[in-house]
Amino acid sequence: MAYNTLKALGPRENLTEKYRKDKAVLEKEFQKHLDEWKQTAVMVVNLAKKYGDREQLHHKPYGQWETFSWNQVSEIMFAVAGALLNSGLKEGDRTGIFSPNRAEWHLSDLGSQLVRCVPVPIYATNTEKEVEYLVNDAEIKVLFAGRQMHYDRSYALLDKCPSLEKIVVFHRGTKIHDDKRVVMWDDFLEEGRKAGRKGEIEEIMGRAHYDDICTIIYTSGTTGEPKGAVHTHKSLMQNSWGVGRYVEGCFTDNDSDLCMLPLTHVLQRSWDFGIFSMGMQIWYCEDHNQILEYLVEANPTVMNGAPRIFEKIYSTLYTKIKEASPVKQKIFHWSVAVGQKHGDKVLAGKQPGPWLSLKRKIADKLVLHKIKDLFGKNMHHVNYGGAALNPEIERFFFNCGMLVVSGYGLTETSPVISMNGPHCFKFGSIGPANPLVDIRIDPETGEIQAKGPNIFKEYYKKPDKTKEAFTEDGWFRTGDIGRFDEDGYLYITDRLKDLIITSGGKNIAPQMIELMMAEDHFIEYIAVVGDGRKYITALIVPSFENLEDWAKKNGVAFSSREDLIKDPKVIAYYQQIIDKRQKDLGQVERIKRFTLLAKEFSQETGEITPTMKVKRKVVQEKYKELIDEMYVE
Repeated sequence: MAYNTLKALGPRENLTEKYRKDKAVLEKEFQKHLDEWKQTAVMVVNLAKKYGDREQLHHKPYGQWETFSWNQVSEIMFAVAGALLNSGLKEGDRTGIFSPNRAEWHLSDLGSQLVRCVPVPIYATNTEKEVEYLVNDAEIKVLFAGRQMHYDRSYALLDKCPSLEKIVVFHRGTKIHDDKRVVMWDDFLEEGRKAGRKGEIEEIMGRAHYDDICTIIYTSGTTGEPKGAVHTHKSLMQNSWGVGRYVEGCFTDNDSDLCMLPLTHVLQRSWDFGIFSMGMQIWYCEDHNQILEYLVEANPTVMNGAPRIFEKIYSTLYTKIKEASPVKQKIFHWSVAVGQKHGDKVLAGKQPGPWLSLKRKIADKLVLHKIKDLFGKNMHHVNYGGAALNPEIERFFFNCGMLVVSGYGLTETSPVISMNGPHCFKFGSIGPANPLVDIRIDPETGEIQAKGPNIFKEYYKKPDKTKEAFTEDGWFRTGDIGRFDEDGYLYITDRLKDLIITSGGKNIAPQMIELMMAEDHFIEYIAVVGDGRKYITALIVPSFENLEDWAKKNGVAFSSREDLIKDPKVIAYYQQIIDKRQKDLGQVERIKRFTLLAKEFSQETGEITPTMKVKRKVVQEKYKELIDEMYVE
């Protein structure tokens, strides 16, 4: 939402209390929503009757944008459903989707749901071994594969996974084997069209219900083996409906969404179910490295983003301005300062005066609109999730004219438990409770616990793990520690499993320290360690692009990354960065020693999840020797 259309916010309502008062009304409203839509795929088919030839999906896997109308979406869904029935699948059987974001992702997802099959999303970056585990655990029968890499990894499983019967390949340029168990997407659709099973599909649709299992979504496995969270249509539809309450009046069916987070992630998936329900268009971003190009070309109005995108844009801007001429630096800093003064007034619920408003317009014309326009000309609202973002960066984008706000949840909660929205936000918080979701803080551990129609049904084939996930009185245990403020806004302080307890008995929240450090544009990843130790240390993966530029400008010669991170000047520079950023921390929270790593963390090497979260246990085991060296007196 642009700065000149944002009204003064005024005092924050206690929205949690508001929704408790309106709970009975909201329950009836949500039930009406469920009764009307039945389940997600049926909802889309019914909306296609309303919107007809209006544009709906856009993607560019072949270099040019391709568009699908609502009618085309519905027709392809029926073709997918017919082909699945022809392949022998029955209601309740599992299909898998192993692909980056593209139109076929949603089309295969919704087509599967149309005949009450259960789609299982698989991250496009997953290794063959990880895919094998998911296919076997979920007993997937038909696997949709995106590009060549996904097909190759999938084909290798045909003789390893007893349940796997067929692979359907999306990308037309993929080289496939001469094997009757493999079929290209276009041929698969043609088979479904010729099957003549529309009456059978409609009969199955008539039995569809919001309590049906919609999907099995596997956790990212930061603390062990992935678990399949079983979700009904009701749990996912509650999420999209509840989130809609927080953006009420901000979106219409003329809005459009950039689908950037992986559709495998529950946030993007349930968010896009909401986008479908509001009649909005979807533009798919297949390659995150081209995100700025996609934003300019698609010109969406809303999107979900990963915190790292905003961190990178923020740090890149400040890196470049340091290299600019003194005049440009002065203009930039003046404009940002004006934007901050204006933003502070708005956040305080006050109307900025005419002189400040005039300066804000000048600052916008000189600098601020260029920053906002990095996200396209029409963007007014961005959500982010999966990890924390420094409130300073949230405020920076707000001052430039774009609202960037966070929500909170887990795979098991559909995911949104709480969220900030255009009408109700506090930077640094994760917002008030999602409507119809109850949240409490365990008085002994500080754990955030939740209950509501958005909570998952069970872990697939893991009754013991399911039991562990809930308290004796039926509340879901998030594993996160948090607190409420006086207005009902929730804040996370750390994860229970991540708390570091030093040998001196001090409890330290590593995520807070990591967030503080990762904001610096010379740090790509950081893992803080120290459990059972005398003091805190850290493993740091530098942002090598920025570090190499710095080294060249400061006369640091190097022939490899290994040479670079061992240079005394580089080590001293990182010590300065750490000292500056941790000056306000208590003595026990400060990083006493650190080690720079020459290799970046990656999913392939096991240090991070597909959602870019650091696997702390893996890092500690993998770099045990380096960690031990930091504790040698």
